Amino acid sequence: MRIGGILVGAAIFLGATGANAALTSSEKGQIKDYVAGARAENAQRVRALVARTDLGPEESVAALSAAVAPVAFTEPRGVFLKELAFGGASAASRPVLVVAEVKALLARADTIYQRYVGGLDHEPRAVQELVAIYGWLDATIANAGSPTADAHDGSAGIPAATYEECSKAIREHVEQQARWLKGDGVVPETVSRLRAQAQVMLFDMLPDGLTRRVDAADRLGIKGARRTMLTTWGILFADAGKIDDAKVEGVRKILTVLPGAREGLGLVYVGDARGGTQPLRARGLVAYVAPGAERYPFADETPPGSYDPVTSAVAHDLSVLAAKRGLDKLGDLRAQAERDAAAASGDPGRLLGRPRAPSVEHVIGAAIHALVTDAARAVDLSFARMLGARPETPALLSDALGVLALSPADDGDAKSKGPRVAVGAADGTAYASGLRLAPNGAALGFTLGANAWSIDRASPTYLVMGGQRNGKPVTAAQLSAKGVPREGAAWTGSGYTFAKLRGAPRVGLSAGSDANGGPNVKLIGGGGDGFDVVTVAPPGPDFTLEGELAVGEAPGGVALRASATPKKGLRGVALVVTPGGRTALAIVDDGGETNLAAPIESPKGPVPVKITVQGANVEAVIGKSTLKGTLPESLAKGDVAVIGKRNASVEIAGFTLKRR
Repeated sequence: MRIGGILVGAAIFLGATGANAALTSSEKGQIKDYVAGARAENAQRVRALVARTDLGPEESVAALSAAVAPVAFTEPRGVFLKELAFGGASAASRPVLVVAEVKALLARADTIYQRYVGGLDHEPRAVQELVAIYGWLDATIANAGSPTADAHDGSAGIPAATYEECSKAIREHVEQQARWLKGDGVVPETVSRLRAQAQVMLFDMLPDGLTRRVDAADRLGIKGARRTMLTTWGILFADAGKIDDAKVEGVRKILTVLPGAREGLGLVYVGDARGGTQPLRARGLVAYVAPGAERYPFADETPPGSYDPVTSAVAHDLSVLAAKRGLDKLGDLRAQAERDAAAASGDPGRLLGRPRAPSVEHVIGAAIHALVTDAARAVDLSFARMLGARPETPALLSDALGVLALSPADDGDAKSKGPRVAVGAADGTAYASGLRLAPNGAALGFTLGANAWSIDRASPTYLVMGGQRNGKPVTAAQLSAKGVPREGAAWTGSGYTFAKLRGAPRVGLSAGSDANGGPNVKLIGGGGDGFDVVTVAPPGPDFTLEGELAVGEAPGGVALRASATPKKGLRGVALVVTPGGRTALAIVDDGGETNLAAPIESPKGPVPVKITVQGANVEAVIGKSTLKGTLPESLAKGDVAVIGKRNASVEIAGFTLKRR
């Protein structure tokens, strides 16, 4: 009976050759009044007028457009229009009503464009209304019922011919407003959400078929990597057109190695998720990616590799999505990951990658991000931290690989006895193969490159007890991540011994690149209040300190003639760099600071530093700037110190001390 009703409705719309009646002025006025009032209980009255069997389709469209175009689209009006097409006894007339509503709302959109033809990007309310119109058409008409990724829901009562008619109208609308809606060129940021929603609407409205994705790419004018993503996976990548094709290709490669993130994904939108009150709608999931540059996931403890910060930002969000999808599939793995994330306690020196939030999805997502950025570096760092009594990092590595294994790259390769997953490499894509999984889903072993790694995690706690490479216990000599900061009371290297003075510093020493220079010294602040401090004896009362200084995350630097205070504080003269702020040469005493010279703007990266202390005089040359001061008698002697507040990353490359 239902199918027959649909066919009758289609015949009314497509073959109403005998329709020659017209609505009276009074009836048209009633339609306008009911639409303006937007009361859902009056939708049936409009239906009875607009879908009359003696009207031609053009008459129905014209009557509804005349009522809809002059009034703003609001949430109550959306409810009214949904009731008009889908409520009550609308099944037989649904094809007529759907086409009429689509064209009427496009007419409303055209009215808005005409009103703001010169400056739509400066009219946020107009943009929001347009996004709302396109979003309603996508969610209510294009995705009526319960569609699959590639097919409309046939039980929704909208025939393919109706979708064809609607998509044709939308295509013409996009062509008319091509400046704002078509292609992938640069548009104002305020309009990027609008273009994204319009393009998703056209894609979702297209009738089912093998060429649907290609047709969408052609009609939208999408090229390059964006086109490949749409035609291959049905995923639309949208932004303000400022991300060039090479970077979008980088995103496409990230999606290649994250099949878990691709599952059910419809739109990747790079822009401000809070840019409007209307959420973006799509048949699949909408992934919002925060604009801006992403920090390198290994910046604090390993030398930076080559990576693109914009692409990395997208990769990070997609990694969090993959983590959520995977953890939702396997409750035991989620429970293990939650315990491991809690054990890391938000400490950057225990985490893998840089989580943006404390939730388990973000913590595991950050670990996945590290793996897809450079898996070899992630593995190396994890085992180096394990040797430094920080087993939380390899535990998170194990969890992240377990999540990725839930969406393997394939069923294995000829040499692998287990699944393999695609990960990132410095020169492209690599594979972690032969994955061996614990009953809870965490990875216990894998092969990456020429090495087989294993992580000892014993049931029931699954704490990390150790690890092997190629069947033998891992040693520091096997790892490239030298000088990874570790807890301790003393650290020795290249002729220098540093001792902990206060706080909970983690320190790493590695050989410098210059054979005539000193070691690279790195301190990660882990204390609660004040500075974490490690000291080294100077060669004499007067000396020169040289090196290349880099400070990140929190204030830090070096102190001279330093000593502990009764309150477990620090006394000395310090060069304190505040990232993104000012750099000061100051006397510090139990938390108080007195500047010896006017502060300068902090350097944005590593900077050569030369500090000379002679008698009561101190001079600090920081790049091209010089700070000088005179010391009080209380600072006539003391040690040299590296200092940093909680989470600070302080590194001095080529650290040297010379007697004057």
